[in-house]
Amino acid sequence: MVHQLGSGVKFIKDYNELNVLRFIRQNAPVSRAEIAKNYHISKAAVTDIISRLIRQGYVSEVGVGDSTTRGGRKPIMLEFNHTAGYVIAIEIKRDHAQVALVDLDAHIHNLEKVNYTEGSCFETVTRKIFPVIHRFLKEKWLAKSKPIGIGIGIPGIIDYARGCIKVSDTLHNWEKVIIRDLFQNEFGLTTILENDVKTQTLGECLFGQGKESDNLVNLWIGDGIGAGIIINGNLIRGHTASAGEVGYDELGFFLKDQNSFPMLYRGQKDFGDILSNKLLLAAAREALQNGATSEMCVDNLTLSELTRAANKGDALATALLREYANILGILCINLINMLNIELLIISGELVNSCQVLLDFLRERVQKDILREPAQAVKVVPGALKDTGVVLGATGLVLEDLFYQDKLNVIKYRSIFKQ
Repeated sequence: MVHQLGSGVKFIKDYNELNVLRFIRQNAPVSRAEIAKNYHISKAAVTDIISRLIRQGYVSEVGVGDSTTRGGRKPIMLEFNHTAGYVIAIEIKRDHAQVALVDLDAHIHNLEKVNYTEGSCFETVTRKIFPVIHRFLKEKWLAKSKPIGIGIGIPGIIDYARGCIKVSDTLHNWEKVIIRDLFQNEFGLTTILENDVKTQTLGECLFGQGKESDNLVNLWIGDGIGAGIIINGNLIRGHTASAGEVGYDELGFFLKDQNSFPMLYRGQKDFGDILSNKLLLAAAREALQNGATSEMCVDNLTLSELTRAANKGDALATALLREYANILGILCINLINMLNIELLIISGELVNSCQVLLDFLRERVQKDILREPAQAVKVVPGALKDTGVVLGATGLVLEDLFYQDKLNVIKYRSIFKQ
């Protein structure tokens, strides 16, 4: 793809350089002749660009290719140096965080999990995260690598202008802490803050199930539920940054026959309350304590035990997950009909380990009254699983360099032209 153009001689020179770097990254190994043909620029200009990129360490020569059908000298092939730059990618949750060191091809070189007590303040958490990052930055390969930035996926509605959380049920005592600036001051790197589900959605779009789709929803289910929305290839944030907060959608209108959900419905007000891993386990325990027959044991019941039982055909586990899928299906059908998406990704620990849930959900979606969008959409599990947010955080930093149609030449200059 030939990307949008700015103006000015120096701008055009840098624009061509970044375009060529992108082309090599996406198509390597490639020859200089292929680049000149693709971008309709002279071989002399390509040679000049490639010389600069090799000198700066972003491109290397990797041997010779095949001659053309007319014969002649074999071309020297070029390859992108994915370790020419790096990103620090962070996922922050209520009781743990993941910190990753990632290269320009979104390969994770280091990944470390840190645990803390639920309800911990920002200072407590950063006392655990900051030393991990400082240790990562001592990796030998970084000596010849450019720092691109820090990406952070975090629960809550984000104030992008200030770089903080506006509202968060999970990290309530972090609201108004200027997280972006505190990371930037500590490491001297541009820091981007985003809601965790939106971050995960970007990860699936760039590196996972959504690589071939421009219109999708990533629905994350855990202790609550949230959605990330991609329309025409763009992550939708909304006027107040709350697009996708479907956990707050009220149940009353949708659950017309509440007796259809005897194990899960207890008068909950919204989808976030009922579509919860904790509630699912509580319902399983209640049924077991009331004498339900099952291979599951009420003592130390876990989500993995429940999904394992369901996958083996256990009657109680199967019934619970069918109820859950029918409620989840109501929400999915509304998203499908409203947004007319081509892909619905379901992410989270529950679906990662339970094919039965996905089968029930697909079955429920196909019962939608509006047949055409339901038949057109694909319902799939997330591909990135536990690394979805850190890879999405990587995407936050890299997307305007390597993934968006409009090139960020100013950012490219500031990082790669030093």
